[in-house]
Amino acid sequence: MKVAMLTYSTRPRGGVVHALKLAERLKTLGADVKLYSLARSDDPQAIRGYFRQVSVPYEILVYDWNPDLMERLERMIRTYAEGLPRDADVYHAQDCVGGTALARLKREGAISAPVFRTIHHVDDFADPRLFEFEEAAVSAAEHRFVVSRYWKERLKSDSGFESTITYNGFDVSDFADLPPRKATAPTVLFVGGLEPRKGLEFLLHALEDIVVRVPDVRLIAVGKTGFRGTDEWGWFLTLADRIGVRERIDFHESVSQETLLQFYADCDVLVMPSRTEGWGLALMEAMACGKPVVASRAGGIPELVRDGVDGILVRPGDVRGIAEAVTRLLTDSGLRKALGAAGRERVKEFSWDSTARTVLAEYEKVLHAL
Repeated sequence: MKVAMLTYSTRPRGGVVHALKLAERLKTLGADVKLYSLARSDDPQAIRGYFRQVSVPYEILVYDWNPDLMERLERMIRTYAEGLPRDADVYHAQDCVGGTALARLKREGAISAPVFRTIHHVDDFADPRLFEFEEAAVSAAEHRFVVSRYWKERLKSDSGFESTITYNGFDVSDFADLPPRKATAPTVLFVGGLEPRKGLEFLLHALEDIVVRVPDVRLIAVGKTGFRGTDEWGWFLTLADRIGVRERIDFHESVSQETLLQFYADCDVLVMPSRTEGWGLALMEAMACGKPVVASRAGGIPELVRDGVDGILVRPGDVRGIAEAVTRLLTDSGLRKALGAAGRERVKEFSWDSTARTVLAEYEKVLHAL
């Protein structure tokens, strides 16, 4: 079975991590998988390859960036449409850009094989054009996967579409050997995109209260920019200045895997203050490192994090709740250790092998029905 797996980036975003792991596991199950990703022509690092080594063949398709959002999306779609093979048995997109390109090729008769789409989340975009773009891409998919029970139910209730759950798996071995801790101050970690749904501003506001109880606290924020409105570091830097916490925050747009492991070693707690979330791979990474997490009770997060067992859940946007939870963990080493130990065991329940078997079974079912 020849599978073309599409993901829009080579950076360590959730959908990209999912695509790489899934492709590698599908290969071990006998599928002939090749990855296809996009990279901006002015981004040599992305053009060189993925953020880590991969064990399946891949091709990076290069497009020219444009400041106009819709023109930029069109260039990405066109680059995919021109560069993708026409002879795959299965096409599988991990995002709306790849999904739209495949729908166009199918509509034009350029490909005839079944098209699958993994829906990690459906954003409430600030720009209505993006929301319409995502909705159209979801509608155009022939066969749909989702990464949580929440999104399966949401997709059914909102759009009437059926889907198959393929939870994000996890390889604990990837985070088994942390470097020695270097941080000397209590440290909070944020890892995620800068789009509005990730809610980083809630954590910045919470930091104003946290410093009252933990005066030497530090925040390491690793955030990737994207398409959205408040998705540039300048916006958050200005906010941090206005709140009065700028000097306590280390901002990073993109880091190597080695640096990320150091950040996990240094942190005392990871915070994911999302408005909505498909699943939250950073939560699994922190839990695998034995670190307690504070996260929003949103999207698929409660299916992973058990409140009071391996993390603390708060209402989305609850700045005071975030501050209280983080302060409690920073000042109670016993609680940190207990939640961290439970989280390390929890992530062992999620396997990429299981996810790949579910995906392969869906591929085969659809192909046999043709």
